[in-house]
Amino acid sequence: MKRIIIALLVTLAAAAPAQEPGPADALWPLYQQGDFDAVIRQGKELLISGEETAQVNLAVGRALADLGQWAEAEVFLRRAADLDATGKTWVYAWAYVYLGNAAWTGGEPDAARQAWILARDAGATPNATRAARMNLVGLGLDESFASWHRFTTDHFAFLFSDRLVDLDRTVYAREHEEAYAAISAWFGGGPEQPIRFIVWADQDEATAAGMPELGFARPELNLVHCLVQQTVGHEMTHVIAVAARQPTVRIGLINEGTAVFHDRTGRDRLAVARRVLAAATTEAGGPLPPVALRALWDDWSLLPAGVSYPLAGAWVERLVEKGGREKFLEFFRDQSREHARQVYGADLEGWIDGFEADLAR
Repeated sequence: MKRIIIALLVTLAAAAPAQEPGPADALWPLYQQGDFDAVIRQGKELLISGEETAQVNLAVGRALADLGQWAEAEVFLRRAADLDATGKTWVYAWAYVYLGNAAWTGGEPDAARQAWILARDAGATPNATRAARMNLVGLGLDESFASWHRFTTDHFAFLFSDRLVDLDRTVYAREHEEAYAAISAWFGGGPEQPIRFIVWADQDEATAAGMPELGFARPELNLVHCLVQQTVGHEMTHVIAVAARQPTVRIGLINEGTAVFHDRTGRDRLAVARRVLAAATTEAGGPLPPVALRALWDDWSLLPAGVSYPLAGAWVERLVEKGGREKFLEFFRDQSREHARQVYGADLEGWIDGFEADLAR
């Protein structure tokens, strides 16, 4: 069966640390190989034969969780935690990390918070502690958010930094609701639940809390982290687009370009792309070579973000202008260049050449 990646802010390996041999020893290599069905089958056989340990229960519970079988996983994870409740070793900690994941996936944020606090406070292993802490921080559940301001609208559950004392939260929320209405109409839908929208005062504040560079969206979590001055529409577009269109192949050029296209700034996107290209230099200090859009489509890492994002926004704008909204949405589900050729036909190559020429003018 295909693995379902845990939908949380950190995914950390949790191989069994060195210890006395036990019944679970054969399960962890299978787990690390991603053979979750074998872990479940062999683990249950061990349990039936009387070889019950906290580790066996954890291995089976984690494998079930990674396959998305949360209800059954919870039974084994809770048993693992109970069996290790006295020692509170790495087994106890990872069991509660996963129990928190199960609760969050099941729409129980309070239970998720309680489980992650138990995992964090156990302090059993650096990885489990960090995973629990980052889930708490990443989802706005940590105690450090107690003084932050909460503001809920029809489509957002805002959490504002307590350092944003001069921010008019009502205006901020209204602007984002207006953007949501326009963007969701364009995509033909949006998420069923309000977007969890966490607004930081600046990057220093986020970095001090252990967060990566902002902003970013996690559509599978219905979650956005952003700095207060970031554009209104960009990050919410990621969440709305995934909820509405369910893309199966996401490519940086198109995924980020679509968000730039909907950022609600009203900028001349082609002019912005030309300007940043003209100002950009190579690591050696020379001018960048002419943009090869096909290469960037295939390898999003070829240009720095400060260049690639404006360029991507201008390219998505060109695609929509040339092919129309309906064609773009048809293409959006699989954003590969191969699928673009299928949707747009022979015209695509000419559009790419023309776009590159326009950038160079």
